Order: sequence, then structure tokens, then C-alpha cells
Amino acid sequence: MAMLLFSCGGKNTDTERAEAIVNQADSAITAGDYDLAVTLLDTLKSRYPREIKVQRGAMNLRPRAIEGQTIRQIEITDSMLAASSYRRDSMMNYFSFVNNPELVEGYYVIKEYANSSLFNRTGVEARITPEGEFYIISSLNAKPVKHTSLSLKNQAGEVSTATVDYDGDRNYRSGGTEMITFVGAECDTLGQFLTDNRGAATTLIFNGAKSYSTPLSKLDRKSIEQTYEMANVLTENRKLNLKRDFLDRQLQVARDQIARTTQEPAADDKD
Repeated sequence: MAMLLFSCGGKNTDTERAEAIVNQADSAITAGDYDLAVTLLDTLKSRYPREIKVQRGAMNLRPRAIEGQTIRQIEITDSMLAASSYRRDSMMNYFSFVNNPELVEGYYVIKEYANSSLFNRTGVEARITPEGEFYIISSLNAKPVKHTSLSLKNQAGEVSTATVDYDGDRNYRSGGTEMITFVGAECDTLGQFLTDNRGAATTLIFNGAKSYSTPLSKLDRKSIEQTYEMANVLTENRKLNLKRDFLDRQLQVARDQIARTTQEPAADDKD
């Protein structure tokens, strides 16, 4: 870039220097170096703001450069989206969709827990909403402690969920069973902790007025690990689809600008 701009120096007039930058930007587009072309056009605008005629003559170049940039980004995004979709489809084989008429919406859960009742045992179960939101439900019926949070502990350390105070809704108690629904950022630390420490013997702790500890079962671990990973894949897939839609719109805008600036030459050029 510095070498290109240096070649525009010397005793040339500002108009000649500006035109040289335009020529270099045009060559960069032809060579497929769209980022350089955009940089050169930005330099033209900032260095030679008074060269209006030259800038008007270069109006067609910026949308052409953006078109090239966008097509390249679409190719990259499509490749990432294909990989993400493959992971999503492969992992979905390990999940079942539970559509309980008593709930507002259904959820995905590992197949081992599709037909089991968390209410009847002490442990945890991770789930995903259809939109890809990760959440964990805890159930304690071994010993009442009025728990408001969970912790996982192993040789690597200890992490905890956020505290969910008793409200009869998300923190629910019935008979001898205590249940809490931890949503998203309230519990994703548990998913990341198990992902970072796969295979390590881990203790599940119910924290409340007292505490109750029990070994994290293999199925509960699998539930959290696989569901957390699946939630991340679904989130990534959704973001890539949104980016792809944005790039499609950006490409259309660039092509509209190319057509407009090609069909309508600047007024000064008609003189």
C-alpha cells in the first residue's frame, strides 16, 4: 500500500495523484484484492476531498469492491455453515424432542431421559429449547435443604450456578421434592466446567439453608455435556444463518449500486 501511494507522489498534480489511486484501485479489483481496493478508495476520499470529479468517476469501484468482498465472505460463511449443520444433524441423533402438552413449548433432551421423570430422583437434567437455549433443571428428594443453587466440584476446582430464590415457580417445592430451573447464563458455567474436565469424577452439590452432596451420575454428566455442546452448535448455526442473510442483502445493495453508477454517468462527464 505504501509503495502504491509513493508512486502517486512526485511533482504530479492532486488530480493526477487522485487518478493514479483510482487506477490502482481498479487494478486491485481486477486482481481480486478487494480489501486493498476499499483501502485505496478510502485514501482517495480522505487525501483528495476536493477532487470531486475524480471521486465521481470512481463511484462504480466501491460497490464492485464490496461485491467481491461479500462474495468471498459468503463462500467462507457457506463453508462454516455446512460444517455447523453437519455437526448439528449428527448430534441430533442423540436427542429426543419432548412435547409435553402441560408445557408452553417442548424441549430437546438426551434420549436416555426422554421417557424418565426427573421429579422422582435426585440429580440434574439439561435441556434445550427449540430456539437453542440451554437450561438445567435440578431435582432433590434425598434430603431437604431448600436449595437455591448448584455446584460441581472435582480436582480442577469448583463452579456454581447463579442463585434462584424460592418463588414457587422456577424454584419449586412439592412434598419432599425441590426443583429449580436454571436458564442460560445462570448455569452454562456447569456445561463449560464439565467440557473442560471430561472424565473427572465430579460431585454435585445442592446449596441452600444446608447443603447436600452426591456423586454426579454418568447420565447426568452426559446430559449436561452433550446438551451444552448441542446448544453451542445450535447458537453457532443460528448466527451463521443470520450472517448469511445479512450478506445476501449486502450483496444485493452492492449490485444495485453497481447498476446505478454504471447506467448513470456523472453530470460532469456529460459536458
